[in-house]
Amino acid sequence: MDRSAALVSPPATVDRACRMPDRQGVALAAAIMVLALVGLISAVLLSGMITSLRTSLSDLQQARTFYAAEAAAELALAQIEELLRDGALSDADLASITPPTLEPFSFDGFEVSGLNTVRVETITDGPFAGLYALTRDVRVYAPAADPAGAISAVILEARAQAIPLFQFGVFYDVDLEATNGPPMEFLGRVHSNGNIYLSSANAWYREPITTPKKVFHRRKNSNASRNGVYIDDAEGNEVRLDFDSDDFPAAEAFKAESCAKFDCRLQSDAFGVPELRLPLPEGVPAYELLGPRRDSDGDGARAVKFSWGADTRVAVDLTDVKSSAVHCAGGGPPEWVPAITVTRDGQPTPDPATTCRIFDWEWSGFYDGREAKLKDVLNIDLAALDAWVAGDPVRMMQVIYIEFVVPTGIDDEPNPDVRNRVLDATIDPAVRMINGRTLPNRLTVATEWPVYTLGDYNSVAKRPAALAGDGITILSNAWSDGANRPDDDTCDSVSEGNPCTAFTRWAENWQMKRSAETTVNAAILAGHWATPCDWVEPGCPEGYQDWYGGGIENFPRFLERWRTASGGRVIFHYRGALISPFTSQKTPGTWNGSYYSPPQRDWSFDTDFRNAELLPPATPHVGMVLRAAFREAL
Repeated sequence: MDRSAALVSPPATVDRACRMPDRQGVALAAAIMVLALVGLISAVLLSGMITSLRTSLSDLQQARTFYAAEAAAELALAQIEELLRDGALSDADLASITPPTLEPFSFDGFEVSGLNTVRVETITDGPFAGLYALTRDVRVYAPAADPAGAISAVILEARAQAIPLFQFGVFYDVDLEATNGPPMEFLGRVHSNGNIYLSSANAWYREPITTPKKVFHRRKNSNASRNGVYIDDAEGNEVRLDFDSDDFPAAEAFKAESCAKFDCRLQSDAFGVPELRLPLPEGVPAYELLGPRRDSDGDGARAVKFSWGADTRVAVDLTDVKSSAVHCAGGGPPEWVPAITVTRDGQPTPDPATTCRIFDWEWSGFYDGREAKLKDVLNIDLAALDAWVAGDPVRMMQVIYIEFVVPTGIDDEPNPDVRNRVLDATIDPAVRMINGRTLPNRLTVATEWPVYTLGDYNSVAKRPAALAGDGITILSNAWSDGANRPDDDTCDSVSEGNPCTAFTRWAENWQMKRSAETTVNAAILAGHWATPCDWVEPGCPEGYQDWYGGGIENFPRFLERWRTASGGRVIFHYRGALISPFTSQKTPGTWNGSYYSPPQRDWSFDTDFRNAELLPPATPHVGMVLRAAFREAL
């Protein structure tokens, strides 16, 4: 054996054995490095995730505070709309606007400020261009912060516009119908917040017609249409209406047709016409404009109700009836009259005798053929009022509100002498303006009960005037109470459900009497009796003619035969504004045409109302708020 060869082999074995630990150390080091790298990557990833999460949370908090700031600005706009109800946005109004209570956000630094003073401004564009508004530009700064320190703020600028309601020739808050028989030409803006129905053989509208809803060239109560409705274009050309929202349901098509025919002076929802909000707080019905003072009335209701804005309040207590010798301090043969109280805050009031001359009471004064009732009437004698005022500014009654305290029924009146004067066995209070050819001063008269005018009203030396009531009825210069009530003043058997027999026989034979030419110059705000539904609606049958509400042509009501002996029509001259924000509540009798024949209507908007200085006292306003700018505050 070669000893040298034998001696070489063992070292080789030892060498392999000695090199194995070195390789394991390298693997361990590599593994540690990989683990360290994985750990580093994980740490980086975790740090990124934490940073991303923190960023996301920060973005979420920032977004939430931005939306809170935006909500505060929107709330401010809503409060501005409410404050517009009284027609002017004062610094005190702006200071009263508050941010929301919205946990967990705070709104420190919230501010609403006026960018200028209130100004009378002509509206230059949009559907109400040409009208004037009490305008004020406002700026809302709305910051918001959350407990974690996220802060955001927005700035909103808007134009608050209050439009005097009596600037419209016609304004309805519900569907408006105009289907006159005798010719009617009307100068003045026509607007309804509901649908508009136009059908006539002879109607001319000289100014724009607007609604945020639909225009229909037909009646509401039947599928009947007459082709004599004309609307002036911008140059005063009379253009016949021959299409409606049914013919052109697509907005652009309706707009194109209206602009081609009328220079865009007939506008519906196709034009984006805004609804004009009545001057009432949210949830308060429109009829409350006429309501009496109530302890529950909030600031918003008090700002707009005629009863709160009146400088003269007349209370007629029909549960307190005494001899006129007690209530009126003499002044004629004793009569049974209710207690009549005149209240004026810090101003002189007439003495009892003068009060009874100005505010004269009549039981069963005259018959209303529409209501089929005798009206128990408070006559307001404007000649007697004028004599008492005698030009003294301190005595002037510019807004008179009349409230009646009414017993539940005739049987609640214990005095038989009083009961027997109520010939129809129902107590039906009403207010009637008499001797009103000349008014003592600017004058608005309001009540939640029906109002009548007897003869010419405000026809000499015309003054700004308005009448507001459940319904307004015109009695002509030829009207006679004696010809419109039984001859007998009393019965001896009247009780609930048992009217005087003589009255019942008389009412069965009552016939309307001839009228005489009459003039009334006053804005009218009143209820109307509405057609219940559109005949195309389910459950509303076509051709229900007896249900027609009477339309705008019968909004001022009539009780006489407006015909001459030869058959011609007697003229009723009217200048004012016809405003109906609600349906009648106290006079539910329906229009049917059997108790009157219509006059020749010489009707027009009173253009004096285009001057803010010549508006009637306590004119209500409709408001709108237009956004001018919105941005995030940096």
